[in-house]
Amino acid sequence: MTNNRLIFKHRIPIELSAETNTALTVLINNEVCFKKNYLGNKKHKEVIEFEKEYSDGTKNTISFLFSGEREVAKKSLKILQICINRQVLNVYNAEYFPKINDDWWEQLNTKEKNKYTELIYGRTGAEFGWYGEINFYYCCGVDLKSWFRYSNSNSHNNLLHERLNWIYLDENSMRGHYKAIKKNRTKV
Repeated sequence: MTNNRLIFKHRIPIELSAETNTALTVLINNEVCFKKNYLGNKKHKEVIEFEKEYSDGTKNTISFLFSGEREVAKKSLKILQICINRQVLNVYNAEYFPKINDDWWEQLNTKEKNKYTELIYGRTGAEFGWYGEINFYYCCGVDLKSWFRYSNSNSHNNLLHERLNWIYLDENSMRGHYKAIKKNRTKV
């Protein structure tokens, strides 16, 4: 490994649908990497692909901004996988900031509010049914030495039990369960 530049390919399959026209913007560290408008009343399946350069041993944020022309009941954004440099992020570890219509929310009784609170924040998985912002956090590095340097200089993360995914340039440093599956394409 003579080239230690962290230029990683991103591959993010999504499914998006709504009764109205919508938009999706993907940002990494507040820099727009993908932006697209989608027509309403149609299910869209797409694989978002782009390259991005990172700094060694730094924490990063990938944000998905899901918005629409108007509020509608039926809308959904599914993030099926986030694959960076052939390594996957945990899509069930999202920080979700939905835009909830205050008039609708205030008309709900306590039982309904509890039900929707659990649905919105507790059981979303990788599917998001409200417009808003979805964030995932991860670090990038050349190899395991980057992780050790980061861990030693950021000891406050251990107190918070923050568990960050790591994306490495050196594929030997990644753990097996974070590797994207490679399809065997040999012909018999």
